[in-house]
Amino acid sequence: MFKLARPRYVIKEFAGKKFPIKPRVEIKDTDITNKFDTPKIVDKKTNITTLGSCFAQRLRDWLIANNFNYKDGKWDRVYSPRNIKQTIQMAFEPNTLNIAEPIWKFGDDWGDPYIKESAGRPLRLPNNEQKAKEKQLSYYNHFKKVLSECEVLIVTYGQTEVWSHKDAPDTAFYAAPFVGIKDGDQNHMCKDLSIDEIKNETIEIIRLMQQYNPGVKLIFSISPIPLVASINNDYSAYIAANRAKSKLHASVLELIPEYDNVYYMPSFEWVNAHPYKAFESDGRHVPQSYANSIMQMFNKLYVKE
Repeated sequence: MFKLARPRYVIKEFAGKKFPIKPRVEIKDTDITNKFDTPKIVDKKTNITTLGSCFAQRLRDWLIANNFNYKDGKWDRVYSPRNIKQTIQMAFEPNTLNIAEPIWKFGDDWGDPYIKESAGRPLRLPNNEQKAKEKQLSYYNHFKKVLSECEVLIVTYGQTEVWSHKDAPDTAFYAAPFVGIKDGDQNHMCKDLSIDEIKNETIEIIRLMQQYNPGVKLIFSISPIPLVASINNDYSAYIAANRAKSKLHASVLELIPEYDNVYYMPSFEWVNAHPYKAFESDGRHVPQSYANSIMQMFNKLYVKE
């Protein structure tokens, strides 16, 4: 009589790959990073920066607090793979950007629709066309300096929904447009990136970075922070947020093995393994203390002793 057993548990090649059978509160970082084979690519002198969602800012705060050689790109929060790719385009291939709406104007208050300020608004621009272009170019040049010189770039994907001008649907605003932009209700559109589109944007991010900074190491992560809202009319924002994370997660993990010097950081897994401890009372944000615990895992995986 055959012994009741699952083949993947008894074939030697797959031994040790079982899901951790224990209460979620007891899951350790080693349960998540088991089988990881990552090089130690970071020390306190390594030129490192982060680019991505608000979770990337938490990682930045830890790097700064622990005296790593962090360089600030001044791009603030960048949420989607498309927006992240655009930031890198601004640095290295600005002429390839298809920008149909270069400035948002609210009377004398002008802003860049594609670059975000730390205050959560579009980058302030002088209300003069020439001076506005000069300021935009100065930011592009700063992006180029930081991305050209960084040795390690941590990229954090946050969401899949992007807003664009209808005449430039492949170029995304930094976030949802403000109410009151002239003709915005007629010429602005939103879409949810497909898995294929996410993969294409990721491939382009890797291409741009490796072409213009050949020695760079890329570490991708998925932000565990859910969307604040969604355009999806078929599902609740809760379902839409999990759908977005699933697409981002699957796309990145499928692509990473195809490239050298491209790695993964399991921030998403660590937070969701401890759902009742890892989120603040709003159910969305992760306290800095928990971001610190994620970075301790980063320490084990990537930092030289």
